[in-house]
Amino acid sequence: MNLKQTWRYFIFTSGLLLPLLLHAQKDTLPVVKIISQESTDISRTAVPFQQLTKKELASLNSLSVADAVKYFSGVLIKDYGGIGGLKTISVRSLGANHTGIMYDGIMVGDAQGGQIDLGRFSLDNIETIQLSTSRPETILMAARSYASAAVLSLSSSTANIQKRSMTLKLKGGSFGFFNPAFSFKDKIGERFGHGVSAEYQAADGDYSYKNYVAGDADSKRLNADIKTYRAEYDASYLFNDSNQIKLKLYYYNAKRGLPGAVILYNNFSNQRLNNEIFFSQASWKKNISGRSKILFNAKFTKDYKYYLDPSYQNSVGKFENKFNQQELYVSGAYSYQFSPALSASYAADYFNSKLKRTDDFAAGFADPERDNFLYNIAVDYSAKRLNLTANILHTILNERVQNGSTGRKLNELSPAAALSYHFSDSSPLHARVFYKRIFRAPTFDDLYYTNVGNTDLKPEFVDQYNIGLSFNKKSLKNIEGLIITLDIYYNQVKDKILAVPRQNLFQWTMLNIGQVEIKGVDATVLAKWKQLGSIFLTSRLSYTYQDARDMSDPSSAVYKKQIPYTPKHSAAVGIGISYRNLDLSYNVLLSSYRHSLGDQVPENLAKEWATQDLTFMYSLKTKYNNNYRITAELNNIFNKQYEVIKFYPMPRFNYRIGIIATFNQS
Repeated sequence: MNLKQTWRYFIFTSGLLLPLLLHAQKDTLPVVKIISQESTDISRTAVPFQQLTKKELASLNSLSVADAVKYFSGVLIKDYGGIGGLKTISVRSLGANHTGIMYDGIMVGDAQGGQIDLGRFSLDNIETIQLSTSRPETILMAARSYASAAVLSLSSSTANIQKRSMTLKLKGGSFGFFNPAFSFKDKIGERFGHGVSAEYQAADGDYSYKNYVAGDADSKRLNADIKTYRAEYDASYLFNDSNQIKLKLYYYNAKRGLPGAVILYNNFSNQRLNNEIFFSQASWKKNISGRSKILFNAKFTKDYKYYLDPSYQNSVGKFENKFNQQELYVSGAYSYQFSPALSASYAADYFNSKLKRTDDFAAGFADPERDNFLYNIAVDYSAKRLNLTANILHTILNERVQNGSTGRKLNELSPAAALSYHFSDSSPLHARVFYKRIFRAPTFDDLYYTNVGNTDLKPEFVDQYNIGLSFNKKSLKNIEGLIITLDIYYNQVKDKILAVPRQNLFQWTMLNIGQVEIKGVDATVLAKWKQLGSIFLTSRLSYTYQDARDMSDPSSAVYKKQIPYTPKHSAAVGIGISYRNLDLSYNVLLSSYRHSLGDQVPENLAKEWATQDLTFMYSLKTKYNNNYRITAELNNIFNKQYEVIKFYPMPRFNYRIGIIATFNQS
């Protein structure tokens, strides 16, 4: 779809809501306030919901969002080692393509591979991280927010600005790690606020590891270096409490080595990956009346990827990919509250994705373009202790290519429903159940990648079932607050998209051959202990059990076997102690054994592992309202060697030390 057609669609969507704007009542809230993002009561949500606040993130020995979300139950992070390695998220063993990433209210897209590298999202500018299975909690959302099996929502600290402040950060550590960062926020008058955040991160990544094949000799990880630059600008204007416009500009540039697998004595790798991303996004949210609300979103993204393997054995002595991806996205949503108990919403989204290959091997590449139309209707009914939500998503996908054949046109309906019940006003118990059917379309790589893509691919469908119970008690003996959640789930994946060999192991293609059944349990325990003198104590536990079996082919050796890289048991423990100006955190991550392939023979075994980390933070607040913090992070304190992905050793003991200074307007 060309730009002229895109604007026609946007005008059409806007026209649906224009009469409401013209007849809207005059706003009655002239006093302008900026409300900071509040945490959600995870014990009262209709679908499983987890979150980490800014304070909790500071205690987790984490550099990026990928490091932090490891502490959520039901989450697996594929980590290829070190700071520079790519990191993708899988929720409840469904794969990275079924998890949507939302940044400041608008989804992050990648039509090429469908998997977002979470390592690119630094925690330096993150205020909260929220993970919801099925859908976000708010009914007034873009249709695209309903199009994933799970949604990871990131909120930046520059999105809500209260007053002028400036923060300077400098952090350094093992393996040549160097990380300066800067942010400035300013509120001009009562209506306009804006902020800028910038960061540089670099590391050699040359950590040591034990080479078991070479008699436990110490070896150095090679080609794990990284340099990244990130800059963000946010602005918001409030006409009044019920009418706000937000703007965000984002730039990211990364140059990294891709560390290879350590097989026998070979640790060589010289593959490089450069990535440059820019996007601009804007949103407008307005309460038209006491019952009606509108939300408009728009976003433009450019994503450049350059991959080089200078040792590839072909006639030119190298292999490279240069891809330019572009996405234009517009969305309109409207909600109406029929009564205090009943509300409904309608959302219409359109986004156009293009991929162009420009390297020396690009001859004959499809250069695909995809038009995505999404329409969603949602209802929410809340009466006393009962809450019922339901939605149906209509998705239409059309594609065009410059060369070759196109992928299938898609026209699918995806229903979902959730029911929750609070047993009584005084009861700490809350029950919930949900069902959702959703799919993920084949990516451009699945369909068109040279010699691998298959344009006959069908979408990969998932049926999700969940029943859960939560317990929330404000005071219990020595505990000031206790939240326990327990969810049992069953997922069924049909037409799973997998890479399989063709004539030999050197020629692969993508096929719909997979059927997977996943049974699991997610549990969390959050406890805030009663104050003992000047000592405050908090604790957090997350546990996941997953039985994820390949049900594709009864004659196969992997039939009914656990799918690769899915531990049956994983857990995370966090304990925080605060004493006056000093904070101490102790964090543990654990995983049972996995297999790197479906065939569960000893040579495919990836061993169980556990890491233990410590964080120290000293804070000082001056009489001029300035804050200073000194941090020390000790990671993997018992120097354990482990692998998340087989043959990709992770760092052993390492440290980071930093100083953070925040200067606030008096």
